[in-house]
Amino acid sequence: MRAAYDAVVIGSGFGGSVAACRLAQAGFSVGVFERGRSYENNSFPRNWNDPADGWLWSNGQGLFDVKPFEEMTVVQCAGLGGGSLIYANVHLRAPAELFANGWPRGYTREALDPYYDLVAYMLDINSIEKSSHLDMPAKTRLMKDVASKLNRSEQFCYPNIAVSFGPPEVEQRNKFGAMQQGCRYCAECDIGCNYHAKNTLDLNYLTVARSATAEIATQCEVISIEPILDGEHKYNVNFKDHANGGRTEKVKSKYVFVCAGAVNSTELLLRCRDVYRTLPNLSVRLGYDYSGNGDFLAFAFSTESPFKPSEGPTITTGIVYSFDNWFIFEEGGYPKEIGGLLQLLNPKLRLFRESEILTRDAFHNAFHSKSSGKAGFPDPKSDNTAIFLAMGRDLANGVIGLHSFSKDLKIKWDTPSNLPLYSAEQRFSTDVAEAMGGNVALNPLWRLFHVPVSVHNLGGCLMADSPDSGVTDANGEVFGYPNLFVLDGAILPKATGVNPSHTIAAVAERNIEQAIRRLKSDSNWRAPDSVHAVPIIDPLTSIAIPSGGTLPTKTPTIGIAFTETMKGYIAKAWTPPNDYSAADKAGQKSNSRVQFTLTITMPDLDSFLADPQHPGKAVGTVIVDGFTPPAGVPVTEGLFNLFVNGDEFYQRRMLYALPFIGSDGKPYLLDGFKDVRDDGHFDVWGATSTLYTVIREGHTREGAIVATGIMKILIPDFLHQLTTFNAPGATTLAQKTSALTRFGESFFGSLWDVFVRPHFE
Repeated sequence: MRAAYDAVVIGSGFGGSVAACRLAQAGFSVGVFERGRSYENNSFPRNWNDPADGWLWSNGQGLFDVKPFEEMTVVQCAGLGGGSLIYANVHLRAPAELFANGWPRGYTREALDPYYDLVAYMLDINSIEKSSHLDMPAKTRLMKDVASKLNRSEQFCYPNIAVSFGPPEVEQRNKFGAMQQGCRYCAECDIGCNYHAKNTLDLNYLTVARSATAEIATQCEVISIEPILDGEHKYNVNFKDHANGGRTEKVKSKYVFVCAGAVNSTELLLRCRDVYRTLPNLSVRLGYDYSGNGDFLAFAFSTESPFKPSEGPTITTGIVYSFDNWFIFEEGGYPKEIGGLLQLLNPKLRLFRESEILTRDAFHNAFHSKSSGKAGFPDPKSDNTAIFLAMGRDLANGVIGLHSFSKDLKIKWDTPSNLPLYSAEQRFSTDVAEAMGGNVALNPLWRLFHVPVSVHNLGGCLMADSPDSGVTDANGEVFGYPNLFVLDGAILPKATGVNPSHTIAAVAERNIEQAIRRLKSDSNWRAPDSVHAVPIIDPLTSIAIPSGGTLPTKTPTIGIAFTETMKGYIAKAWTPPNDYSAADKAGQKSNSRVQFTLTITMPDLDSFLADPQHPGKAVGTVIVDGFTPPAGVPVTEGLFNLFVNGDEFYQRRMLYALPFIGSDGKPYLLDGFKDVRDDGHFDVWGATSTLYTVIREGHTREGAIVATGIMKILIPDFLHQLTTFNAPGATTLAQKTSALTRFGESFFGSLWDVFVRPHFE
């Protein structure tokens, strides 16, 4: 490698390969630095029984870089070609409506389509239907049948995939001069294709970059970037040469393109800002708006018809769901040699005593001990085992950061607010598994610990219209640092909801074109390959979504319900109306009673936990002396809110709004709140069992107050209440137990925040 380049590209994935290719074609001297190895034909790891033998980055800088953060498990690739080496080849365009919110000005699906077309040409994308020399895989046919059985045929598609469907076992040059063979239907796409039947980036973009004199260094990991002012060059790029003992070297460059992947690009810039202080003026938004792209993994065991996951490319079909959330559901595949390992995840086999698996380390240890001798050969049960991957529009509200003291990387992910999406994906997985006659099983990290796994990490260095909103401008140039760019998934403002590689590459094509035009002072520059690109019809454009959305899932949502009785006293027209204690005493003196018995329901526990207002429905009967008959009147549209934030930091409120019609035919509202705060006496029972109550005219909280009082839960009523807790929608004891446990954790967690945490801060 040289001591200086016009442009340095850090990383060789879908952003870096595009940047390197186009910069070299434009005549710049280009140096590409990739931390992983180059994988030539038949060189990917295949020692099935030793994960340390070439598989893991943490063990000898292998292929897979798995980062088990506390709130998110991140899976990345290290190798020349980046994520294209282990992704499932899928190329779908982000739906048009996605660009209407959160993207910089100028971004629309229509404006990006020519760049999608260019990527499609470079990667030779086609659907499985173009595999004329081999039969349609069994899993592909089965998924089409399942879509029909679930009345979702109009939302079914064959995604475009970057796979060569030429003759298997025949090696020939592709249009860029790289040697490839045709797909053998071995389902090894996600672990590195040893036949180069995948159109990975090293076989197209990087081949073109090399032919245009770009120089590529593998096993060279960039650790910092620093501005310099020597008149010609703008930055020093410091890197570790892992192939030569890890020694640190540096190279100068006029232009730097950070393309190491969303997590690694963000980490590199965070260290430059907060550890090395070489880029101190990076935006305060650096690290924010991280997304896991709604990734959700599930399985179906013991399907009635053979699924044959080890035949065909990894992913060949998709079903779009658009009801309470938007996601695409795709079938998966895996090599036959790991079929036995996956059988360990079948909950019907009960291979793990889950009561003893209290931590992720404990699970990993248990899985490791059970997996001995399970890999390296086919398992006949695999033919009837399916694997699914869903991707959806999560809230992109995670944060990538560094620990204050250790400076280790961390990801903060708000799982509760994203639970409605995960819940819908889980229910859909259950529908599909049942339609196959199989038993659904979830990713164990999710089932046991509610920790998602993302293979499609996005965000952290958002492009935006101003530094207040993001890290780079709309073209990927870093605010405050001219000629420093980020061109990978880190700059995408939102989850794409589909496999994001196509969008990452298309945005990179757009942005590198803009950069080259400016750097060369040539407003007409275009990628030379643009003349060959033709419009491609994306399969999602033919998906029919009814005006009210697709069908909801057949599997019901799981909620929480309980019955609560409260009793107390009120005084009419009490002045002042918020003098609850005096009103209560006056009500007791006049024996003016108030009472209700309500069934409170949270129909979707995930949505309930995600919503900061924690809303529930309340129905039942209310009795108010002087306003209702002695037997009471019905409440049918009542609202309940659990632990809403109060006026003070360590205060929560439970809110009740119970509309009813009085004996006089007029509308009234029982409006009450429980004031949950620590008054110094640690009175948890009093705080959670006392309802400060007013009766209002009308059915809104703006109505005039006509009575005031206090209601309480009596001990006998509370003991009965405990017996009424249920989980509507749960069909098994395990589902009910899980739902009630999660509700209890949320309830008691809030009490901890109010009554205990303040004493430790």
